[in-house]
Amino acid sequence: MKLYYYIDKHGNFGDDLNPWLWSKLIPDIIDDDDSEIFVGIGTLLNNNIPAGPNKIVFGSGVGYGSALPTVDEKWKFYCVRGPLTAARLRLPNEYAITDPAALAPTVFRPNGPKRAGIAFIPHHVSAWNLDWERVCREVGIRYIDPRKGVDTVLEEISRSSAIIAEAMHGAILADSFRIPWMPVVLYDHILQPKWHDWAGSLALKYSPAQLKGAWDPDYNYSKSDRLKIVAKRSLCKVGLGSTTWTPPPAKSTNKEIESFIIQFERLTKNPSLTLSKDSIFDEASNRLMEKLEQLKADFS
Repeated sequence: MKLYYYIDKHGNFGDDLNPWLWSKLIPDIIDDDDSEIFVGIGTLLNNNIPAGPNKIVFGSGVGYGSALPTVDEKWKFYCVRGPLTAARLRLPNEYAITDPAALAPTVFRPNGPKRAGIAFIPHHVSAWNLDWERVCREVGIRYIDPRKGVDTVLEEISRSSAIIAEAMHGAILADSFRIPWMPVVLYDHILQPKWHDWAGSLALKYSPAQLKGAWDPDYNYSKSDRLKIVAKRSLCKVGLGSTTWTPPPAKSTNKEIESFIIQFERLTKNPSLTLSKDSIFDEASNRLMEKLEQLKADFS
């Protein structure tokens, strides 16, 4: 069967966990035969899933998309991400185990000891909004870029002493490596119901710290493009901009960015960290492994 997952052309480790993880756990089952699709890590359960193939669901969740999928005889569920997904799809609550990214520690071992200090991992969309390397350096914490490869991100998370996460899979992996974490919301593209879904699977409360995120996307551009953007902004301010121009990207003032960094630094000085109970996490992880063995038996 073929993997079905979201692919971001710029990279997003949460989605990219799919080929990385499943190729290690079920290499003899995953192939390019799209008559059956494997729906694993991600918020994928909506009406965008193709109707034709048989669909094997292992840990995915609802949230994105305009409508729920039409579940018929072509669907087979082994487990879903959490109780909200199970309820919305009218599945028995026993199907709500947890996000299958929790299995990552079974096939990944860090190369070195944990580092002292906290690391921050934003949502992959937020990563484009600000020069996070600079921000984290000023705040005194490490930055983990969610657009990097899975092995790199796993290494960075697993060697941290604590994680501040806007990316949900940053928190999921921290919890799976038994590293305390804290959720934050910086921008309005964060889909909080999917967090509640996963948190509910491990008897956690999702209560993120909320900051108004700053915007400075200019660092993503070349020096010549930055000069053009600055010129566009200047002309637009005095009413000389052309209606045919692509609007220059939004940018916070230096004062607003400095204010944000101060708030962010204050947050990291005394983070409100959380971690699921060992017993609850172990039970969920064991149940995932049982479902995985069932899947292997069904399709071997």
